[in-house]
Amino acid sequence: MSEAVTVAEVMTRRVQTGTLDEPVEEIWDILVEEGCHHIPILDQGRLVDMVSTFDRVELVRQDGGKRLLSGVLGRKIAADVMATKIERIHQGESVDVAIDRIGPGEFYALLVVDDLDALAGIVTHHDLLHFLAS
Repeated sequence: MSEAVTVAEVMTRRVQTGTLDEPVEEIWDILVEEGCHHIPILDQGRLVDMVSTFDRVELVRQDGGKRLLSGVLGRKIAADVMATKIERIHQGESVDVAIDRIGPGEFYALLVVDDLDALAGIVTHHDLLHFLAS
């Protein structure tokens, strides 16, 4: 279908990132301010994981909704709430590969890496929907 189109052509390049020891409150602020749903987490510049809005919902669910952003949530850091399973994709791979990985619904975003395995961007289900609609 779209083998000639690469992930690099449809991904979001401007990506806000966080660190392992960054307070969860600050991560939530980034999600809200940027209007995004995923924050890649770096450890000394290396991509290690991701925090998403789903992680926020899960944290509140575990707490029974008693303390939304105060108390327990305010003391947590990114390392405490990161996704348990992330998926990477190389920027040179076909957009069809990204569609196949996101399509089943297990992932809503793929972290895009370059030849040095450094973060190059992110491709989300929104990016792919925009691509398919154009």
